[in-house]
Amino acid sequence: MSTMTLSGAVGIGGKNQPSDIRSVQTALNQLNALIVPTRRLAVDGSLGAVPARSNTVAAIEVFQKKVVGMMRPDGRIDPNGRTHRLMNQKLAQAASSQASPSPNLIATLMKRLEQQEGRIPHMYLDTRGYVTVGVGNMIPDANQAAAISFVHRDTGRAATATEIREEYNAIKQRPYGRRYGASAFRPYTSLELTNATIDQLTRKHVQSFTGELQTIYGKAAFNAMPDKVKLALYDMIFNLGMTKLKNEYPNFNRHIGNSDWAAAARESRRGGISDERNLYVRNLLNQAAGTP
Repeated sequence: MSTMTLSGAVGIGGKNQPSDIRSVQTALNQLNALIVPTRRLAVDGSLGAVPARSNTVAAIEVFQKKVVGMMRPDGRIDPNGRTHRLMNQKLAQAASSQASPSPNLIATLMKRLEQQEGRIPHMYLDTRGYVTVGVGNMIPDANQAAAISFVHRDTGRAATATEIREEYNAIKQRPYGRRYGASAFRPYTSLELTNATIDQLTRKHVQSFTGELQTIYGKAAFNAMPDKVKLALYDMIFNLGMTKLKNEYPNFNRHIGNSDWAAAARESRRGGISDERNLYVRNLLNQAAGTP
């Protein structure tokens, strides 16, 4: 939703047509990041028996206070009134925001990923036996490896698809595990990526994660999240993958959907991950919530 149309007023003393209430509830959910700590609303077209006590009216009042700047919120949205116009302005801004994160966020994310994953120009096996290159970029098969621009380490000559496949298959046969660091595979390689190609792959990886996170949480909702929350979610999905994050962390995802960052922080711990990395995500979410 980029524009909200109302046939009548919604809130205290309004006509409160169900279709208008649903529009307001949907809009407030899209703008939820602006009215923290308000939780996402049920889009049911109802304000209950006493509108003044409803969660929807409470959310309207928070929007009026935080965004509109009203000292005494009236809990009502009149068609083309001040609250309606400003809500449409914020909806339009959210809709026009780019799918990719901001350049500053990309730079922060790429730096963090490199600190965690390293920057390895040659193919190697991670601790689970997956062929990987660059900044933790997993390569599923030899054909996908052949699509990457490898060069010969000694000469800088572009590698052929056949050469890339052969080296991929050779690395795939090597032993792996925690005792084998990425450098242990270098003697068995002759192909590498340039720094420019590594950065290109990392940005492509980030774009892929962005699309997956927008699929899980909704495009408008994800785009409106604070940068610290986005950084936490990128770390989660980089480590877990989309399927595991979506299906195995229901409490965490519910809290993210409700913009309850502090509660999400308490549910963010991942097994098999370093305490430092889990603490990094927890701290990001707590900082977004304003919790020490």
